[in-house]
Amino acid sequence: MPRIEKLEQKYTDRPQIQFLTLNIDDNPGLVEPFMAEKKLSLTVLPAYSYVSDTLKINGLPQNWIVDAAGVVKLKGLGYDATEKWETGMAEAIGKVK
Repeated sequence: MPRIEKLEQKYTDRPQIQFLTLNIDDNPGLVEPFMAEKKLSLTVLPAYSYVSDTLKINGLPQNWIVDAAGVVKLKGLGYDATEKWETGMAEAIGKVK
């Protein structure tokens, strides 16, 4: 999550680009202490039922790029701890207008 926040900070001057994270813990009260401890300010939505019942996601983490009309344009599964992840995400964001 710190790397997502770092990526988000690169786009603070572009209000048309928004970052959301979905909390899928069955106890949504766990996220606030975690965010405070890590000093994170990402937008986190409680989404346990939505993810499990509606999206039926099988693997985590997932990164989606959604256009202004709500259409998923790119979807990636997994996380790469190298700089390649951040570069790849920035390139993917640049492709979606």
